[in-house]
Amino acid sequence: MQFTDPQAALNHAMELHRVGKLAEAENLYRQLLQHFPQATDLIHLIGLVEVDTGRKEQGFANLRRVIEAQPNIPHYHANLGARLLEQREPEAAVACLRRAIELQPDGPSHHYNLGNALLQLQRWEEALTAYRRSLSLQPDNQPCELQLGLALHAAGRPQESIGHYREMLRRRPTDLAAATNLGAMLQSECDLDGAAEAFRHALGLQPDNTIPLNNLAVIHKELGEAGASIRLLRRCVELQPDSKEIRSNLILTMHYDPVTTDGEIAEQHQAWNRLHVTPTDPHAVTPEPGRKLRVGFVSADLRDHVVGRALLPSFVRHDRAQFEVFCYAGAHPDAFGQQFRAHADGWCETTGWPADRLAARIRDDRIDILVDLSLHTSDNRLDVFALKPAPLQVSWLGYPETSGLSTMDYRLTDAHLEPPAGNQLASSGEKAWLLPDCWTCYEPPAGYPEVNALPSSTGRPFTFGSLNNSCKINDEVLGAWARILLARPDARLLLLAKQGSHRRRFTEALTKLGVAPTQLSFADYVPAAPELSQGALLARYHQIDLALDTFPYGGMTTTLDALWMGVPVVSLVGRRNLGRAGLSLLSNVGLGAFAVDSVDAYVDLAIRTSNDPAALTELRAGLRERLRSSPLLDAQGFTGKVETAFRGMWLEWCRRQGKVA
Repeated sequence: MQFTDPQAALNHAMELHRVGKLAEAENLYRQLLQHFPQATDLIHLIGLVEVDTGRKEQGFANLRRVIEAQPNIPHYHANLGARLLEQREPEAAVACLRRAIELQPDGPSHHYNLGNALLQLQRWEEALTAYRRSLSLQPDNQPCELQLGLALHAAGRPQESIGHYREMLRRRPTDLAAATNLGAMLQSECDLDGAAEAFRHALGLQPDNTIPLNNLAVIHKELGEAGASIRLLRRCVELQPDSKEIRSNLILTMHYDPVTTDGEIAEQHQAWNRLHVTPTDPHAVTPEPGRKLRVGFVSADLRDHVVGRALLPSFVRHDRAQFEVFCYAGAHPDAFGQQFRAHADGWCETTGWPADRLAARIRDDRIDILVDLSLHTSDNRLDVFALKPAPLQVSWLGYPETSGLSTMDYRLTDAHLEPPAGNQLASSGEKAWLLPDCWTCYEPPAGYPEVNALPSSTGRPFTFGSLNNSCKINDEVLGAWARILLARPDARLLLLAKQGSHRRRFTEALTKLGVAPTQLSFADYVPAAPELSQGALLARYHQIDLALDTFPYGGMTTTLDALWMGVPVVSLVGRRNLGRAGLSLLSNVGLGAFAVDSVDAYVDLAIRTSNDPAALTELRAGLRERLRSSPLLDAQGFTGKVETAFRGMWLEWCRRQGKVA
C-alpha cells in the first residue's frame, strides 16, 4: 500500500490503538514500517501491541530494541516500565521509570507509574514521594490521588489515609472510588459504622456497583448478620454472574448462616464449576510410584495468619528425601512467612498472576500434588485449580469443608470432622482422605503467657468467653448464650468485638432476651501488625473460666488457643464438617464429652460445668500438659501422617494409570 500522507495514516493507526482496535492498528503500523523500516516509533508501537495481545517475548524485545537504538527518548523508557509493571516486574519497572524521569522530569505519568512500582515493592515512603510529585505536576489526577491514599495506609498511616479520602470526597462528593476506598480504610481500622456509611454513600451514586455492594455485604457478615449479607451478595451475583470472587464470597458467607441449606450451598458450588472449570492441556507428570514427590502449596496466607501458623509446623519437617515442597504465595511475606520461603525447594510470588500463567508455571514445575489452602476465603486461587495443572489436587486448612470444586481430587480431613452421613456438599469426584487423629496440628504462638489460676477463684465473677470472630455469632448462638447467662445471673460473658455496631448488636440482642447489660464485656479487636505478638493476645484467656464455641461455624485456632491457656471449650457438634472442628480438637485431648449434639445439651453442659469450680480448677491446671502430650502438638508425627496421605493418594493415582499392581 502507498501512503499519500504517512503522518495521517500513523495518526489513524494510533487512534485505532487508543480505542482498543489493536489488530487494525498493528496492521497499519506494519504497513508503514515496510516503507520506513528504521522508524523506531513504529517498532515501539508494534512492541506495545504485541505485549498487550499476549506476545510478550517479541513485544518486550521490540521495546528494548528501540531503546538501544534511541536511548534518550523518555516515553520509550516510560512505556517499557509501565508494561513491566503490568507483568509484576516492579524492580525492572523502577529502573525504566527512573530513566524516563531523568530524561523528562516534568512527566506526571512517569512519577505516577513509579509510585505504583514502588508500592508493589512495599517501598512505601518512596511511593508516597512519587505520587506527591506526580500530583504537584498534575493536581487533578484522581487515579494518583486514590493510589496516594492506599500508600498512606500501607505505610502505617491509616488516619492520614482516611483524612485524605475524606478530603477527596469533600472536593468531589460524587467520587465513587474515593467513597469506596474510604469505606475500605475505615473497615480496616475497625470502624464498621463509618465504613458502612461510606459504602452506602457510594451505592447512592451507583446502586448497582458491585464493589461497594460486596463490601457492604462483608460488613453485615462481620456483624453476624449473615442473612443480610447473603441477600446483598445474591444481588451482586445477579449483577456480575461471572465473578469468581463474588460467588466465592457468597459461598463462604452461606457457611456462617444457620438457615442456609446444603442444597443452596451446593447450587452455588455447581454454578462456580459451570462457569469457571475449564481443564487445560494435560500435565507431563509420569506415574512412578516410589519416586520423590513434588508437592505445591497455593495460598496468599503463607504468613502470620491462622493458615500459615497451622501449616508451618509440618511444612518445615517434610522428609526432603521423599518430598520437594513448592510455594505459590502472596507477595512479600512477613517475618513469619519468610520461614516458608527459607524451607521451600521452590518459591513463586504470584499476586496478580492470571490463572493461566500460574497454571503454566505449576505444569512447568512438574508438581505431582497441588494443595489448596484457601477454599473460598479471600484471595483464593481456585481459578488455578479449575484448570487442573497437576494430576492430584487436594484442599486443606482454609476451613474444614469442601471447596465443591469438581477438579479437586481429595480433601484432608479426619473421622471426627466427617459427618456420619458423609459430606453432602462435596463434588462426586472429591474423596475424603482421613488423617488418623486430626486434620491439623498446633504450635503455640511465640510470646504466650503461662496458665493462670481459675479467674473466678480469685473473687472475680465467673466468666464465660468466646474470642471467635464475631461473624460466627448469630441469633441462635446468642439465644443459647442468653439461656446460660440467665441461669447464672452472677456470671458474665466476654466477647471479642470491634467497636461500634458489633457491640451494640450483641448487647441489644442479649438485653432483649433478659440478660443484664452488666453481664456483657468486650475485648478489643486488634488489627494484625508486624509488631503484634499473637502469643501475647492469649493473655485474654486469663479472664475466662469456660469458653463457649460458636455454631454452625465453629472455632478452630481459637479452640486450640483456649485449650493451650487451660480453658476448656463447650462445643456443639454440627451436621457439616466445619461445625465439627470442636469435636475433633476436644476428642484429641480426651475432652470429647465437651462436644454435645444439641443446643439444650450445650446450654446444660455450660451451666453444669460453671457450677463445678473444683473440677474446672483441676482441668485448668492440667490442660496444657494434656495438649502437649496429644497428637495436636506432635508436629513430627503429624508430618509423617500427612506424608503418608500424600503418598497414598499418589499410589492410588499410579494404580489408576496401570503402574501399580
